[in-house]
Amino acid sequence: MPRRLLVVLFCIALSISLLGQTSPRTGQPDISQEALVFERLHDLVRFENDGTGVRDTTAVIRIQSQAAIQELGQLIFGYSSATENLQIDYVRVRKPGGQVVDTPPSSAQDFAPDVLKEAPMYSDYRQRHISVVGLQPGDVLEYHTITQIKPLAPG
Repeated sequence: MPRRLLVVLFCIALSISLLGQTSPRTGQPDISQEALVFERLHDLVRFENDGTGVRDTTAVIRIQSQAAIQELGQLIFGYSSATENLQIDYVRVRKPGGQVVDTPPSSAQDFAPDVLKEAPMYSDYRQRHISVVGLQPGDVLEYHTITQIKPLAPG
């Protein structure tokens, strides 16, 4: 019983805290102090009857602080080299004045993550790192990736 009471009190405190973070004029949450804001994250995954598939990911992220630059200044995309082929279609930064700064997808590098030292059964797992060019607070980061998925077994 005391555990349930603790959970209920926590939920009430969280609700009160969230209520205090809304804008009085619009009723929307106040996101002005967030490091970054996902304006759009679209992940479409399609599988065919033969087991092949495609994962199409598009992201639009508003960068609001230096902390966001530290987090997203280098994008890291994970994939399985045995069953997936990852393509970075574009990575770009939209400046507040409308200028667009492209990061060439060819600058991406593949790495084997450190986790392979402790879990060698995931030896086909790779990470593709790409350093975003010209990212500053106030910018909007956009990227689009396409991953071709190979079937694990026929059919």
